Amino acid sequence: MQVVGMTNEREVWIASNTEKFRLNELVIIEDEELNNPVGEVIETYALNPFIPGVDEKSSILVDQEVVASLSSLGYNLEEEMIYTAKVRILSELFYPISTGAKVRYPCFAEVEELLLKTSPDKGLALGVILGTEGLTASLPLPYRRVAPLYEKGEIKPQTGVPFIFDYRAMNNYPHIGVFGGSGSGKSFGLRVLIEELIKKRVPLLVFDPHYEMSFNEVFHPGLPDDFKETFADRCLILTVGDDTGVKFEALTPADLCNLLSAVSPITEAMENAVTSILERGDSFTTFNQRLNDLMSLLESPNDDDFKKSFMASCQNIDEKKREAYLNRLMALKKQVGQLSTLKSINWRLNRLERQGIFRDQGIRQIEEGLKAQKAVIVRGSIWMLKVYAAYVLRSLYGKRRVYRDALQKGERAEEKFPPFVVVTDEAHNFAPRGEQNVPSRREIREIAQEGRKYGVFLVLATQRPALLDDTVNAQLNTKIIFRTVRSHDLNVIREETDMGSEEIKRLPYLPSGTGFVSSPVFGRTIPIRVRAAKTSSPHQINPFDELETVDERDGEIMNIIKECLPVNASNLVDLIQRLEACGFILSQERIINYLDMMVERGEIKREENRIVGYIYRLA
Repeated sequence: MQVVGMTNEREVWIASNTEKFRLNELVIIEDEELNNPVGEVIETYALNPFIPGVDEKSSILVDQEVVASLSSLGYNLEEEMIYTAKVRILSELFYPISTGAKVRYPCFAEVEELLLKTSPDKGLALGVILGTEGLTASLPLPYRRVAPLYEKGEIKPQTGVPFIFDYRAMNNYPHIGVFGGSGSGKSFGLRVLIEELIKKRVPLLVFDPHYEMSFNEVFHPGLPDDFKETFADRCLILTVGDDTGVKFEALTPADLCNLLSAVSPITEAMENAVTSILERGDSFTTFNQRLNDLMSLLESPNDDDFKKSFMASCQNIDEKKREAYLNRLMALKKQVGQLSTLKSINWRLNRLERQGIFRDQGIRQIEEGLKAQKAVIVRGSIWMLKVYAAYVLRSLYGKRRVYRDALQKGERAEEKFPPFVVVTDEAHNFAPRGEQNVPSRREIREIAQEGRKYGVFLVLATQRPALLDDTVNAQLNTKIIFRTVRSHDLNVIREETDMGSEEIKRLPYLPSGTGFVSSPVFGRTIPIRVRAAKTSSPHQINPFDELETVDERDGEIMNIIKECLPVNASNLVDLIQRLEACGFILSQERIINYLDMMVERGEIKREENRIVGYIYRLA
């Protein structure tokens, strides 16, 4: 192998008549004056002697100067198969490499600093680096068996150098983006990243709109025993409206306005009304009562009629308190504006209350989970999580800021609050691009721009990076990019990463689970294959497999049918009554469907009778 054609300080062409070059593999160019630089193969070609006219004058994809130099270097274009590759130099050179310089493959020790920034016990083992398969035999023991692969439904041993991300470097290069279209392996890659963070006991706040982030079941029985691991004891799963919510008593007027605007945008008049009506320490009941009393006051023909009606309906309340409350209502009447303003507030408030967003326990469980260095997984619909995320992020980020600011000032902090990482899929819904009024965007923007100073970081996954807020996108220093097809998304990736045109061209055709990592931690784009997950998603089963699966209910129905055999398809009355007695209400069509399915499974047989039709019997 040797350098051919014209060279420069950034790229060279190499050729061989025996070695087939592989995308992303590393080579060493033996040019001692340049300290034997390392390069990465970014394009590969084969010049076939059986194609007519392959010579230095041929118009082919390979640089013509490369073809012209092959003959002068002793290659026989008319009789030999010649393999060529474009190589990107991975170090900074100040003058070109010599044409004709020998090229060889490295051993692991020669490229270790390029490939690894930390060890598996101190970093996140996310997969293997593509193109390093030839280095597997020379890997030291600590770097083996840390990233088994999942291919075609089977677990395969690790081949290549593991890709280990130094998460501590996020202190200098904060925030991670995980991009990829449907079926690209994005969600699988996000799961692997979360698993590694859980292993390191990094406190996580995970917003889970798909109800898939559970980590208590082994992914595959074929995983090596020393790799199998689940994380049920390190996770806390909460559902908004059931297990966690917003404590109304802790809300400020700005908090309540944000929650109301998440239901539907609010006007300036509504903001002013909320600010006037909400009093410190209000519960949902007291605020809602005051709001309804104000609406009644505005609907009343005159103030005197309302006063008489109010005083008569509140005989059990001390007279002085009634008068003070009435005076408060009269003062508020002058501040809150139109009745329509209050009705709009009331409609939004009641919708939030019906969704269960207001809970007495508030976010206490989330706080305790983070302090225990667990992964707190908050589930809910996209709409609910967008409403809730703004409040939760503002509260938790505020606690972390107060703690860090106290330390910086040399003051005694009232409460220790740990650093944490915010993780969410469908990030473009939480921080969308454009003019959409989404309260969570403001909080995510602030964390993206200033969170590093306080130890709060983001991991944002999305299928559509072009729909993600520009400010947030620009702050994602590390981007893990899986198969992406849309031109708008490819343009954003081209602008926001250091990926070259060769990698961008490959993005629409990447196999699932294969991607590129663009990060200043490495200083270049790294091609990776994500390792096998340790745990499985509830949505891992192919939904079409459900059509062939008999669940517990189906099994009970089929057992009852077998007990009633033989049965006549034209007279199923006895079987229907037996099923109803056991709690199964089925139509005749459904029962026939069960019978035919059992025939297909070989459990029973069907016989045709010219008089009564089909008769079903035990096989």
